[in-house]
Amino acid sequence: MHVADIDQMALFFVNSFELVLVFANVCVVLELIFPAYRYSFSSYIRGVRNWIIRIGFGALIWHLYAMGLQWLGVKPLLTVDFGAFLDSGNRIVGVFMAVLSGVLVAIAGDFFYYWMHRAQHAIPFLWRLHATHHSIRELTAWNCNHHISEPIVYAVFVALPLALIHFKSGVVPAVAMTLISFQAHLSHSSTRVNLGPLRYIIGDNQFHRIHHSMESHHRHQNYGFFTTIWDTVFRTAYWPEKEEWPEVGLRNQPEPHTVRDYVLFPFDQRRWFRPAVKTGNRK
Repeated sequence: MHVADIDQMALFFVNSFELVLVFANVCVVLELIFPAYRYSFSSYIRGVRNWIIRIGFGALIWHLYAMGLQWLGVKPLLTVDFGAFLDSGNRIVGVFMAVLSGVLVAIAGDFFYYWMHRAQHAIPFLWRLHATHHSIRELTAWNCNHHISEPIVYAVFVALPLALIHFKSGVVPAVAMTLISFQAHLSHSSTRVNLGPLRYIIGDNQFHRIHHSMESHHRHQNYGFFTTIWDTVFRTAYWPEKEEWPEVGLRNQPEPHTVRDYVLFPFDQRRWFRPAVKTGNRK
């Protein structure tokens, strides 16, 4: 990803709250009509608050990261030109090819995300940061935030390798980021509506819920975010049964409720030994 592409990601974070509102609220409607679990109203408010914090920090981190690459003089080793695919002369075909190209870019980027995610579960310090996300007991399309430091981890494990690739069409990275933004809400939504057989390519909420499960036999499964392909290839895929909607969270770490707890979660030793409280009513 070229420096301009990464700085575009910073702008995307600044301007993405409208997309977040649309994608998250569409999923919330599905959660209300076709719930797998019903959670408290306060958890949705908490999620909105944390998303605002996360978007602000994310935009700052990505901008500083782009400036750092520019200062170091990092140049892409490979240029991928989507122009031949997008300039078809037919608007419908052009839009379809833009979406298809965005899906392919998201799948390629998810290869690096997959290995970053496995590292987050294997390396104690990274796990402390990532556990903020896994501690969430009332998991919904809104209440699904990672710790504010995780864009730094993402920059090292995912964006740095992608910095060696320049996507010549600025449309395709934007499409990929839009798809990934939608996936962030869909994959954590507590609705029974899911992608069904399509999850053998694109991850959905039921597939990803297994990754958040409190059940011991679900551990170390379903690391992929946008796609399930890499879980299939590296044999970490667990395909849930039709009615398999496990409870989620960490048994010994309660979900952070305040801004202070959210920000300091990885560094607050007391939280790591406090029992979690069961929440949510199965539907």
